[in-house]
Amino acid sequence: MRILIVTQYFYPESFRVNTLTRELVNRGHSVTVLTGYPQYPYGEIYEGYGFNIPYNNTWCGARVIRLKVAPRGHNFIGLIKNCLSFVREGYKWVKKCKDKFDLIYVFEVSPVTVGLPAIKYKKKFGTPVLFNVQDLWPENVIEVLGVNNKLIISVINKIVDYIYKNSDKILCSSNGFVKNIEQRGIPADKLIYWPQFCETPDFENIKQPACYDNNYFNVVFTGNIGYAQGLDLLIDTAEKLKNTPVRWYIVGDGRAKDELIKMVSDRGIESQIIFVGKVSESEANCYVKFSDCAYLSFSDCSLFDLTIPAKLQTYLACGAPVLGAVGGESAEIIRKANCGLIAQKRADDVSAKLIELMNLSSDAINNLRSNSLAYFNANFKLDKIVDDLECIFNDL
Repeated sequence: MRILIVTQYFYPESFRVNTLTRELVNRGHSVTVLTGYPQYPYGEIYEGYGFNIPYNNTWCGARVIRLKVAPRGHNFIGLIKNCLSFVREGYKWVKKCKDKFDLIYVFEVSPVTVGLPAIKYKKKFGTPVLFNVQDLWPENVIEVLGVNNKLIISVINKIVDYIYKNSDKILCSSNGFVKNIEQRGIPADKLIYWPQFCETPDFENIKQPACYDNNYFNVVFTGNIGYAQGLDLLIDTAEKLKNTPVRWYIVGDGRAKDELIKMVSDRGIESQIIFVGKVSESEANCYVKFSDCAYLSFSDCSLFDLTIPAKLQTYLACGAPVLGAVGGESAEIIRKANCGLIAQKRADDVSAKLIELMNLSSDAINNLRSNSLAYFNANFKLDKIVDDLECIFNDL
């Protein structure tokens, strides 16, 4: 099958669409990726890339087409320019395009406008569109970016309705997303719950990260360090537990990192919280695998109760006990999997639950690890999820 993947983010940026692309190629599909130049999460184009610098137009057997999209920078105006330039450049590409595809898959993490060039292509060639919703708009703009201007929200709502109406199927990463989108008047038969997957990590011939100290209870957080993750709660908890043998490792990068580092310094708890920085996916998996507990949190917002973050699947795939300061579907998965504990979004409760985990026997901890892996294998394994996707492809 000839598949066009439309995504603003692609390798060397770290998103699951990379794995999906490689898997579809390995299954014999001809894949073309329409994307921008790498700039996430820094808001600046990566070193070695640029509009006038030749780039490798293939990756793992897929053809890669990069649009000259303005980097988002560090403010709302930059985000708007980033959204609009992807649409503008995408429309130009569609106008010139003579290649015909059997199907378009849109990987939608913010911004939602990534879907507009795909709809433009559909109107030109009649190709069906699968729109994979990872972020809800305008909810994400309101809750995460704090934008409440009625005119802006009205425009976004019209764009969202237009994309949903013209998509043939809408893949939703949580059941909460299904219900939310159905409430917009989208027919239920157009909506499909299709959760995020995770590759089974390869842990042969690996070693515990050198910075882990077995005299401590090592807690890890991996992934994007943004404001939505609510990591100020982690810092509050670490301060409460500064006289206990607990160390926290924050693995990744993002916009909130510098502020969090300053908070840690101001409170004098640098020895309790270690910022590892950005590492490869396999290295991040090692930090999770050898941790005593993997930490998951969101800021206190009803939108995030509908969200299942990709890191949760990673934690399960690595067989980690999970401490979640979360509600909604993420909390429900941890309960169903029986793989950890749920805390309220308060430092005293997170502290109490962490102490509870520390006091468990080694057999009890191993049971949590086994439960994590079992739930991952039954629900989020790459082969299963992509098998389901291919069935959807064939139906279209």
